[in-house]
Amino acid sequence: MNRSNKLLEMTIFVAVVDSNSFVEAADKLNMSKQAISRYIQTLEDRLQVRLLQRTTRKMIVTNEGQTFYWQAKAIINATIEAENTLSLDQASPQGMLRVNVPVSFGILHLAPLWQKFLDKYPQIELDITLSDRIVNLLEEGYDLAVRIGNLENSSLISRKLTTTRMIIAASPTYIDQYGMPMHPNDLKQHKIIMYSHWAKKEQWSFNKDNTFHSVNLKASVYCNNGDTCRQIMLQGGGISTQPDFIIGQDIQQGKLVEVLPNYKIENFNIYAVYPSRKLLPLRTRCLIDFLVSELQNQQWVK
Repeated sequence: MNRSNKLLEMTIFVAVVDSNSFVEAADKLNMSKQAISRYIQTLEDRLQVRLLQRTTRKMIVTNEGQTFYWQAKAIINATIEAENTLSLDQASPQGMLRVNVPVSFGILHLAPLWQKFLDKYPQIELDITLSDRIVNLLEEGYDLAVRIGNLENSSLISRKLTTTRMIIAASPTYIDQYGMPMHPNDLKQHKIIMYSHWAKKEQWSFNKDNTFHSVNLKASVYCNNGDTCRQIMLQGGGISTQPDFIIGQDIQQGKLVEVLPNYKIENFNIYAVYPSRKLLPLRTRCLIDFLVSELQNQQWVK
């Protein structure tokens, strides 16, 4: 089969999934329902996999169908943008970008940037989801995600945006009441506020003079949101490890004090992650470049 027919098959399949109907896809593509069905059947036969489960009442996209859908859609979009590049003196990025970002970082530091990005690229539309859950980009249909910390091994491509310094801190009120820890082992005697999404969250590691210390801690509070951890810290609830983009200003203003400042802990990089370098839509590339330019020299504490 030649490439043009394969692209037509993909276009038909994507239209069927988008419409959730063979009839509506046929109307959209100005084809007969029989022709649509024939192309889908040929596609499934060629791939040797079931993409759609069809009954008289409904149509269900299989797991394999969902994976193929997002890959096919990326190829179609890339083809459209490639053609636009040839027809325009300068490519004009356009279309919908689905982006997933962490809650606290998204509110504090990305929210002020979105309109600037849209002003620069007015033909791009944004669908932004805030969640600290690690989403599956392909299965859930995201073009790009922003992630903080060590990345798991995966097929995803990443690009570093910036770095955040991790700080162990507590309120002056808490330190006055319970004392200042002098050694990592002293933390076992303190109230700990734990951010529950960090990997190895109950094991805190330190480095002093090239000597490594590791301590296992049990928290009095577990929470999946950094801003909530911060509020509990400010009210004297205990000691927590948080990024400087959340508590840096509090340290500077004296609302929080750094704990064990002579012990270094691992800093975290902040990344843009996306499914593939191949056929990366121009709009996605523009957003990645924009975030790098805005964040790479960012100082969270002025």
